[in-house]
Amino acid sequence: MKLTLSKLDFVKSLSFIQDIVQTKSTIPILANVLLEAKQGRLHLSGTDMDMTISDKIKIKNIETEGATCVPVHILYNVIKELSDDKLIDLSYDKNSKKLYLTSFKSKFTFSCLPKDDFPILTTENYKISFSLKPGLLKEMIDKTYFAVSNEEARYYLNGILFHTIKLNNKFFLRSIATDGHRLAQNETDAPPTANNIFTTIIPKKLIFELRKLIDEVENEIKIDLSERKIKFSFNETVVISKLIDGKFPDYEKVIPKNAKNSFSIDRKIFLESINRIATISSEKSKAIKLNLNKNKLTISANNLEEGGSGIEEIEVNYNGPTLDIGFNASYLKEIINQFNGKEITILFSNSIAPTIIKDLTQSKTLYVLMPMRV
Repeated sequence: MKLTLSKLDFVKSLSFIQDIVQTKSTIPILANVLLEAKQGRLHLSGTDMDMTISDKIKIKNIETEGATCVPVHILYNVIKELSDDKLIDLSYDKNSKKLYLTSFKSKFTFSCLPKDDFPILTTENYKISFSLKPGLLKEMIDKTYFAVSNEEARYYLNGILFHTIKLNNKFFLRSIATDGHRLAQNETDAPPTANNIFTTIIPKKLIFELRKLIDEVENEIKIDLSERKIKFSFNETVVISKLIDGKFPDYEKVIPKNAKNSFSIDRKIFLESINRIATISSEKSKAIKLNLNKNKLTISANNLEEGGSGIEEIEVNYNGPTLDIGFNASYLKEIINQFNGKEITILFSNSIAPTIIKDLTQSKTLYVLMPMRV
């Protein structure tokens, strides 16, 4: 293998791949990136056995085709320090099993592993295929990812549920995440080719890496689904990951259908007030209390550990019963920050039932937050 390429193209591809590859692995090949020069492109692949990222870089002139595996973190750290305006020459010697890199006055040598050591992806039977605009996929991730659970015991919550539903003879695509304390749901019209019912749980690691990858993508992203895996294809990049093998809870049962009481409030005023009162709440519980009483909302917190308290009043349009509801301030702020409109609406039945938070002008997104004792 012998070729010349630009630093910017190379470092961009390596940055995505090195993010998923383990720094230290009991299986040495998993710390490597597969480099394969063929058909006018340098193919790069990395895997942690659960997720695989492949990318291609167009090469004007490949002097000699070939392939090898190089420690990706070391290679990436070297490449990112090279001058942006200098070309990089790569040359692999089969006999010494070394990769030689030259750029301007810099020269590096890397010990390599054979291409045949790199894990081969099994052929998948992808039964469902559809495409999404990048902005739509970003929104489905951004509006729900923060609610994904980190509790390993409930592994089926360690990802985002993507599934289709049929309402009034029309298909919709939903993304849902929950950690048991809060639930986030985003809904959009299903693309024409996603006109059959499917349910899949996408792991949080894949979601995290995918979101970075698609940040600058402009063309549609192709999504393929099998029973065990999901594949995202865009530009010259392909991301394949195992799905979470588990049953996501029936989230519909958590969403209140007939909340008896509600009030609407200026989003910015509400958030600023919560920020002020939350500063004095207990570091451990982060609890604040909302008291509703005849067009008045009182937000308060008591810190029994350090002996402090805070209180603030806001005028709201509320004619329901006098009620106290406690919330985790951090959870409440995270949800409020998902909205961009002027007003949000809080819907609830009592002080212990799940509470809905939504923007009535936008039906695509809603959030459910469980109250806490205060």
